[in-house]
Amino acid sequence: MGISPSDFETLTPAEFIYAWAGWMKLEKDRIIHSWETTRWQTWVLTSIQLDRKDRKPLEDMFPMPWDKKSPSPKRDLTIEERKERVNKIMQCVNLQNS
Repeated sequence: MGISPSDFETLTPAEFIYAWAGWMKLEKDRIIHSWETTRWQTWVLTSIQLDRKDRKPLEDMFPMPWDKKSPSPKRDLTIEERKERVNKIMQCVNLQNS
């Protein structure tokens, strides 16, 4: 973290946690930036060797854990589906009480 021992001794636990959290965010951002650079370079080198029709977007060709995925739209359950869930829960409860 780059804190001298004398500065470390004067920190309260809360101050240390805040300093550590900030340092971890910087480290995470540094690592992500490094991987993004590598991913872009690899994508460019791969794309120039592919036909135009075979090229895919960067995120599709080389997905990373931090890429934002569009959430699937949630739908409301029908009455029948709700009744079925309740029945399954009741069966579990009844099995435990037996």
